[in-house]
Amino acid sequence: MYRTVLAVTSILLICATMAGAVITRFADPLPDGKVIEYWRLTHDPAIRVHANYHNTDCFSPDGRHVCYTQFSRANVGGLDAYPVRIMDLHTGEVTEVDAGDSPRFAQQHNWLFYCRPNPEGGNPWERGMEVWRYDCANGERTLITWGWEFLGNTNRDDTYIFGNQRRRDLPGKIFHTGRARIAPESPMEIIFDAQNAIRPLCNPQHDVISTRSRGEGLFSSSRLWMDLDGGNVRIGVPRVQEGHMCWSGDGMWQLVGNAQAQGRRWDEPFPSDLHLLANQRFGDISPCGRSGRWICGDYGMADLRSGDGTSLPRAPSVICYPINISDTSDPYDADGKGSPDGTKICFVSNYPFDTAPYTRVTETVTEADSLPVESTDGFPESGELNVLGVVVGYRSKSATSFDGIEIGRYNTNRYGFVKANWPVTDFAARLMTEEEQQRAVEPWSWLVDAVKASGFDEDCPLLRQRMTDLYISVVRLPDPPHLREADGGIELIPGENHHETFGYRLERDGVGINEEPLRPGAEFTLAEGGEYRAIAVEWSDLRSRPSIPLQIAAGTRLKVLTEPPEDFSWTSVAWRVDGRLAAEQEAMAAPEAIRETLHLHDGIIRRERWERGKMVYAEDLNATGSATRRCTYDGDRMLEREYWTPQDQRVSFEIFDADGFKTEQIQWRHDRRPDEESDHWWYDRGWPVRRVKQNDTWERQGDDWVQVQ
Repeated sequence: MYRTVLAVTSILLICATMAGAVITRFADPLPDGKVIEYWRLTHDPAIRVHANYHNTDCFSPDGRHVCYTQFSRANVGGLDAYPVRIMDLHTGEVTEVDAGDSPRFAQQHNWLFYCRPNPEGGNPWERGMEVWRYDCANGERTLITWGWEFLGNTNRDDTYIFGNQRRRDLPGKIFHTGRARIAPESPMEIIFDAQNAIRPLCNPQHDVISTRSRGEGLFSSSRLWMDLDGGNVRIGVPRVQEGHMCWSGDGMWQLVGNAQAQGRRWDEPFPSDLHLLANQRFGDISPCGRSGRWICGDYGMADLRSGDGTSLPRAPSVICYPINISDTSDPYDADGKGSPDGTKICFVSNYPFDTAPYTRVTETVTEADSLPVESTDGFPESGELNVLGVVVGYRSKSATSFDGIEIGRYNTNRYGFVKANWPVTDFAARLMTEEEQQRAVEPWSWLVDAVKASGFDEDCPLLRQRMTDLYISVVRLPDPPHLREADGGIELIPGENHHETFGYRLERDGVGINEEPLRPGAEFTLAEGGEYRAIAVEWSDLRSRPSIPLQIAAGTRLKVLTEPPEDFSWTSVAWRVDGRLAAEQEAMAAPEAIRETLHLHDGIIRRERWERGKMVYAEDLNATGSATRRCTYDGDRMLEREYWTPQDQRVSFEIFDADGFKTEQIQWRHDRRPDEESDHWWYDRGWPVRRVKQNDTWERQGDDWVQVQ
């Protein structure tokens, strides 16, 4: 008999005394902030919550649900289990699904998968660990397979779920990659065991898996690609080009972070070009929407249509550690990832950035008595600061400085300096209250040991730092729908991105006429005539701008479409010769012509120059009309590609040869010293052959990457 059970739903909006009961909405606290609105989903700094690693989605495919793990007790090892929860952004209900780990949604269905220990015990590589599916539609939990400690994701059509079996019975850390059909109690199938390959991530549109598998040399694999059956193994990204990685939402790119936005095409394994995609730099990088148009990081996003990036600054999530702890960012990493339509970014933070102060260092400081900052507004007259993980004490402050400073209290001076542009927050605001501390999970043993080794006792404030809560930032509004006449009636066409759309509100002559949103597929007769507009409404109740108005007569039939019809397009093309509109045939024969791509809502988004039927230059334009991506062509072949800021500072320059391979890439310090190169690469048919970064030079010598004088 299949093991299927029902989960219990707790309506936390009604049970207001329970932690995390209310979604709190607030404006961007920064005067020049670009976030439309923040939503705080959980409200308990005593208990850490996490909504998956940056490359693993926490949103359901329709954007209605967000999953997260609540670490409500101390970690006792890799086989432990914690409350796995789902928040319904439509109703506000929170469902505690089970005690488990690694929750993630399917690609196409509102199914949540997670691992959990078998209550009957057993070896974890056999029956001791189980993979369960929770169906958001009916609350059923179903055992799918077993033997995995680490869960990957589903393939593009939700036929298979992938994961890692850890062979604890073998010496060393041995991981095998497996898959199982998404059906009750499916046996695990090992598809790859030639070398350790962990965190299998399926491409959302193509039958390709990316796994983390680091080889010995810098030209060996950082990411392996393979087919769904484990065959056709190839290097996706070599170690010499590695960073934090994910697939773009449309599956076109394996995105590589810790650099200017860049990616490798899904069907071009290494050696091949790593293409620059936007002018924005990212650390952790994530998809932001299933269209592939947007990508995001912890504190920014980029529009790949124009190549323009947008910084979304806020006070960072960070924990101060003694210097005898190396990089351990997992407990506080923001791990931002975008919603299906790219309207929202979900992340975690352990700082109350809506109310607590935040500023930035203006000059690098090593041994000084004063720390210059942009502003000290909101900070106490004296106290302690958190400067990117370094605790800085101060005795007084002026309008733009903290004075009488002591850098590195509690043995936290890991850098030996405080650098210009580093974020500054109030350390006291990062600490739990006495009541929160009494409810808190006991500190990690490794942190307690490090604090004691630094000469401090259990009262050290480093052991009282707040845990992460769950947030959403609204970064753009849903795409507006479109009303058009068709077949004697009116069609309501869904917006360009509409995975998250719950329904539509109609306005007649500026006044709303329906209480409940019209659901996709609805059809009815409009009783009164007038000027109509439609507004898209997400499951979360986030609403679009009104559509372009349309005059409609009384008695007209309105049909709400589920998908745009094949004869409809959001873009159109216009040709110009000598500044006037011209037919394509005339433009192709002209010595010089301009081809413009116009978006129904965004205006001109691309402008190309053609000479006697051949494209020679193109600009992709951002929302304000700035040419942020500029390319030269010889017909269909790209010769050069540049990225610029809207302030007309050049960010990068790429050169391509006659076969289409990149030969050279230059990047500049456009934010501080615009004429100074920050990074310079040379390539030979997809292979990096030379790099100059500041004062260091590397060259390829055979299979080695060697630093040279």
